[in-house]
Amino acid sequence: MRYSRQEIFSKIGKKGQEILLDSRIAIIGLGAIGSVCAELLTRAGIGNLIIVDRDLIELSNLQRQSLYDEDGVGKSKAIQAKEKLSKINSGINIKAFPNDLNFENINEIIGKVDLVLDCTDNLDTRFLINEYSLKKNIPWIYGGAIEDRGFVLLIKPGKFCFRCIFNEASNLDTCDTIGVLNTITHSIASIQVNEAIKYLLNEDYEGELIKFDIWNNELKKFKVKRKENCLVCKGNFEYLNGKKGANIIKFCSSGNYQIRNGNIDLNKIKSRLINIGKTDDLGYCLRFNNMFIFKDRTLIKAKSEEEAKSLYSKYIGN
Repeated sequence: MRYSRQEIFSKIGKKGQEILLDSRIAIIGLGAIGSVCAELLTRAGIGNLIIVDRDLIELSNLQRQSLYDEDGVGKSKAIQAKEKLSKINSGINIKAFPNDLNFENINEIIGKVDLVLDCTDNLDTRFLINEYSLKKNIPWIYGGAIEDRGFVLLIKPGKFCFRCIFNEASNLDTCDTIGVLNTITHSIASIQVNEAIKYLLNEDYEGELIKFDIWNNELKKFKVKRKENCLVCKGNFEYLNGKKGANIIKFCSSGNYQIRNGNIDLNKIKSRLINIGKTDDLGYCLRFNNMFIFKDRTLIKAKSEEEAKSLYSKYIGN
């Protein structure tokens, strides 16, 4: 039996396994933490997984993103993840979205789920998930890591929200600027998945913010409470309403910049670019020089934001 070792564990059992097989989880971000979460949940028998990531696999990802290999470099993380996970467990349902999660498509992509795992690398998307989950009354688990430390927090609507704790910020450190250990990303993913399973089985989950410093082997917990006069808790959803959110984003651990297109006609773009240079149609996007052009966004490898904008304007338009 595939799940026999879980079923003999007293806190899961056969009834608990049936609950897991009936569960539906959305994983947003399939990088160092998300790819490990996806694999652990697949092996644990979560019956329905929605996996979302807008990025492509980079060689530098392989240091910690153990679901991928060298053959996948340059390909969509979401598509590659689904192929790998389906070979691990063909008995569960996996839907993959190589999309930029935004206020226009979040309802269509996530829909009705039991839980959302946030494994992203930027605050804009986290604020969006926070507002969506609050509005739809869906619990979600924040997970993040940098250098040798990481954080996990299960957020259940009605108690507090992400904006009660974290404010908007700029010039944040990233994996690209100060690095990250593969041991901390795997550890944080394990804690995040463990809390997810506990929540799904109606077991006592951790209600505090967990901080784990793996270099010094220190695990600390911090009490969290609702912030007085939190605008998001009062229903002011600026990210979900499209009033906030960056149109150009630099990805952590890559030289890729993302610029949102709106909804462009890929066939028209393809017919135009073919006359300029080699253009590959990958099915879910076009590859042209150092650009990957999706219907809703374009990824551009560039040395700076200014160069990315210039290339976008030159080949896609304003």
